[in-house]
This record gives sequence, C-alpha cells and structure tokens, in this order.
Amino acid sequence: MSYIDYTGLSTSLFVTALGHPLSYVKVLMQLGHEPLPPVIRRNIFFRKRVQYPTGFTYLKHIKETDGFLGLYRGLSYRFLANISTTVTYQVVQQQFGEAKIATADSPESNEDGAALAKRVAEKSCQETVAKCCAIVVSHPFHVIAIRSMAQFVGHEHYYDGLLSSVREIYAEEGMLGFFVGLAPRILAEVAQIWICNMLTHIVNNYALNGETDMSDLRQYTTAVTSFIASTLTYPISLTSNVMVVSGSRLAAGRPPNMTCYEGWWQCLKDLRARGLSSRGTSLIFRPVIRYAVTATSVTPMPPPPIPK
Repeated sequence: MSYIDYTGLSTSLFVTALGHPLSYVKVLMQLGHEPLPPVIRRNIFFRKRVQYPTGFTYLKHIKETDGFLGLYRGLSYRFLANISTTVTYQVVQQQFGEAKIATADSPESNEDGAALAKRVAEKSCQETVAKCCAIVVSHPFHVIAIRSMAQFVGHEHYYDGLLSSVREIYAEEGMLGFFVGLAPRILAEVAQIWICNMLTHIVNNYALNGETDMSDLRQYTTAVTSFIASTLTYPISLTSNVMVVSGSRLAAGRPPNMTCYEGWWQCLKDLRARGLSSRGTSLIFRPVIRYAVTATSVTPMPPPPIPK
C-alpha cells in the first residue's frame, strides 16, 4: 500500500474527530431540526432579529440530552467514510502519475495561455475521476453516518451498529438505499473541483502573475477559490444530505419533520422556494426563516416579536 499517505490520513482522522461535535450540529441544522425556541439576538450587522440559538448552545442541548458521548454520535461511520474516501482517491490519483498544474512560477510558465488552460483541464479531469471513485466507494458509510446523527430527532436506534445499519437500509430500500443522495453529492464535488481550479488558474496567471506587485498573494489563491467554490455549491451539498434522510424510517425523514421528495432536483427547488438553500451555513447567525417547517423535539413556541 505504498500509494497511501498514512501521515495525511492520520491527520485527517484527527481533525475529523476534533471537529465532529460541530459537524454533528451542522447536519442537524441542515435537516431542519431546531429543538430550541428562537430568541432575539443581534445579527452580523448588530441589529436585533429573531434567531435560533447558536451552534454552541445547540451542542449544550445535545450534551444535556445524550451526555458527553452523545456529541460523538456517528463518528465511527465518518471515520470509515473518511478512510475509504482518502485511500480510494490517492490510489486512483497515483494511476495518473505525478502530473502537476503549471503556474506562473513553474518551468512550464513559458507556455501560452491555451497550453496552460489545457494542462489545468487535464488535471481537473484526473481529480474528477479520482473524486467520483472515492465518493462512490465511501457513500454507503456517508449515508449511515448522516442517518445515525439524524436519529437524534426521533431518538431511534436503527443505526447504532454497522451491521444493524446495513440490515436496516437493505431491508427498507434495497441496494439503492446505500447510494441515496449520491448524484447531488457528486455534482457538488465535481463543480467545486472545476470552479476552484479554473479560478485559481485565471487569478494566478492573469491577475497575480509575475508582472504585478501582488504576485506574493498567489499562496492564498487556492484557499480563497475553495471557499468561493464551496459557497456556490453549498445548496447542492445540502440537498444531498437532505435526500440521505428523506423518506427513511427515521422521524427526521418523514412528515411533518421533512417532506418525502421524489428526487433530488425536486428537493433543491423546494429548499430554494422556501429560502432554505443556505440552511446550516452558519453556527452563529441563524435567522428564523418565515414559513420554514422544522423538526422539533419540544413543543413549538411562537417567536418573540421583532423589536422596532
């Protein structure tokens, strides 16, 4: 297994474990589960608005409900998904060799714009194939992880073990149940790859090339373009996670907590129509969306009036 970067894999697993409680909260937010009543807080512009409590208050609620270990529900499945994703991606990438995208500082920088763009496109195609293979291999674990965390809504125990989770999905939905939500997930990941690579190529080779005084900023380009790409594709990623739970036997995936969608495109259109396509993006500023239906484990309370 010389293809595997074990140091990088170990680091990835450590980061996953460290940030899992917040990832858990984010998944529940994406699914529309709001167990705490809204309050009046100041938004990002310091104006008083009706908002849901912050993600850290949400964490406290989970801890009070399920205890400290409850904050790590679904972590083992995320480990399996992470390992399968990383290993598959690295193995497939190795099959393409060590081709690198040329930048303005690389030996290939004397190539014309068309040649550089072709090189970026070829690298993006390689990343696309590797990422798609990794997603397909890891998606069953991803489905189990999301549903395991979604059990918090109805306090079920269908996905408390790997074997019981496999039996539950196969008995209820067959083999296709392990790949529910796969199409929007692949679409979001592929779009991120191409948006990020193309924007990085344009910025580094035209806006921040060696002829400008800002060429040193190129080291930050990838981080910025990755953020832009993830923001643009977030509604599709959200749709994938919603589709993973929608229609399942979990309380979180059935009315009145969630609509049972016939397909992911219908889900995406419904989220956009109700203004929920950015649900879960922020752990701090969380405005209450009018007419949004949320899954709650407490008696709903009417939001306080918005102060004038």
